[in-house]
Amino acid sequence: MGIDALHRSARSTLARLARARMDNDVFRWEAAEVLRRAIGFDTWCWVLLDPASGLPTRYTATNPVIGHNQRRFFPLDLQSRAACPAAPGRTRPAEVSVLSTVTGGALDRDPVWREMLGPGGLGDQLGAHLAADGVCWAYLTLYRDEGRAWFSAGDAALVASVAPLLAARLRAGLRHTTPANTDPGEPGTIIVDRDLKLVTATSRAWRWIARLGLEKPSDAEPLPGFIYAMLARLDHAAQPEQTAQVRLQAADGTWALVGAAPLTGPQVDGGYAITLQTAPATDLTGVLMSAWNLTSRERDVAALIIEGRSSDDIAASLFLSPHTVRDHTKTIFGKVGVHNRRHLTAALTGQLGEATA
Repeated sequence: MGIDALHRSARSTLARLARARMDNDVFRWEAAEVLRRAIGFDTWCWVLLDPASGLPTRYTATNPVIGHNQRRFFPLDLQSRAACPAAPGRTRPAEVSVLSTVTGGALDRDPVWREMLGPGGLGDQLGAHLAADGVCWAYLTLYRDEGRAWFSAGDAALVASVAPLLAARLRAGLRHTTPANTDPGEPGTIIVDRDLKLVTATSRAWRWIARLGLEKPSDAEPLPGFIYAMLARLDHAAQPEQTAQVRLQAADGTWALVGAAPLTGPQVDGGYAITLQTAPATDLTGVLMSAWNLTSRERDVAALIIEGRSSDDIAASLFLSPHTVRDHTKTIFGKVGVHNRRHLTAALTGQLGEATA
């Protein structure tokens, strides 16, 4: 089979895969295998993103160099952005980047490759932010081992052509949530030192991590990778008192809110506190509205519906006619797949399963 036919087959297979019933974690593994057969690579890293913060949430990697060293990778990645800003993983949404092209064939111009990937036996890499309707939901990086041919323009073109499809499928995978009505548990707390090494954690924190269904990178790095990404951003923040948070779906379909903040005080020599808890409904509304692809005006209307406002009240608040509000409401119901305001509110606050049970 020729290259063009192989790429057409991959696009068709990915389209079918996107319609299949599977969660986002399984979809990423299946889609990566389709791409591997089409363009050839050895390992990959695929990260879902919190669309509000742009921070990683569910991190899956077959690349041991990155997967087992995330505490080192994320700070180094931030440091190297100025040196090689267009390298894979640092592109803007809808862009695809090939490291050998960006560096003019001198891969060691990229500090991450020079410090980690090259010594780990890796060669070229291809990366893409996956955006749907202007919102970035994930990024994907493909790696070839040292000594293999570099990624071609055709390889990059294939990934670019399927990126919106992949993004839309991952976005759709976040829509159906499970209400947190089965022992959500108290918040858990983790303390790390200024070098991002684990100091201590409550038993609740480990229960939360288990609930998320994320593997630890290694015994030396016992926390999920997304936590190291949060801490790396805080470590490089311009304001020392800055905080970070992400919302992510646990393996059971419930949502967690994870926040991190620097430790302060005369007896504290740096370090951070991380809190894991059930995501409040108010924190989910924004991401779920994005997941259902509501327009800006539809979000305005939906937010007031969630508040329990009547159509006339919504019309007055948004300077619209009641007829226009009813049209928006009908469109919103159609997108979300509900038939009344109670179910819409449930869908946009992470309680859909409870409302429709």
